[in-house]
Amino acid sequence: MIRVMLVDDHAVVRQGLRAFLSLHADIDVCAEAGSADQAAVLAREHRPDVALVDMFMPGGSGIDATRMICAESPATRVVILTSSVDEDQVRPALEAGATGYQLKEIGGAELVDTVRRSARGEAVLHPKIAPGLVRALRGEDRAQVSLLSAREREVLLLIAQGLSNQAISDRLGIGEATVKTHVGNVLAKLSLTDRTQAAVWAWRQGLLARE
Repeated sequence: MIRVMLVDDHAVVRQGLRAFLSLHADIDVCAEAGSADQAAVLAREHRPDVALVDMFMPGGSGIDATRMICAESPATRVVILTSSVDEDQVRPALEAGATGYQLKEIGGAELVDTVRRSARGEAVLHPKIAPGLVRALRGEDRAQVSLLSAREREVLLLIAQGLSNQAISDRLGIGEATVKTHVGNVLAKLSLTDRTQAAVWAWRQGLLARE
């Protein structure tokens, strides 16, 4: 069972999300919050697996809520669920601890997939956001980048886009076991502990995709 907390100042939005997510037997909406402060209290009380957090709320932004939720319940995976594609908000959200950034325009199936993938520990980024976060490798830290092989750099770019191991396997035409090996090498060489850190690292180094 995936326990989900909804954080949005609009009750009608929370009601709609709850009604839809509750249709799925493996998802339980365990709490609803209308503000960052309330989200922090409920995160401490309920310890949800995933928190879907709106970006723009009175009395505290989604970034504030993310930081507070992560402080109270470090295991909770925070996904920003908003109607705005604002690149100036994406980096602060990720740095605050968010592991995903989705738009409210996504369909129901995509929302459920986002919740399930987030609960598994995957980074999830909406396709409209990913191109702004992944560029040709060029950041300041060339020394670390140079530690990666060409294939490992490819894998890092795809991790930063939020692709799962299976999706990377399909994209590159290599076995999933080989992908897991490359992911492990990337994390070890960059001194990172998980895929989310790898995605944030890639973003910070200026890995932005050219369309």
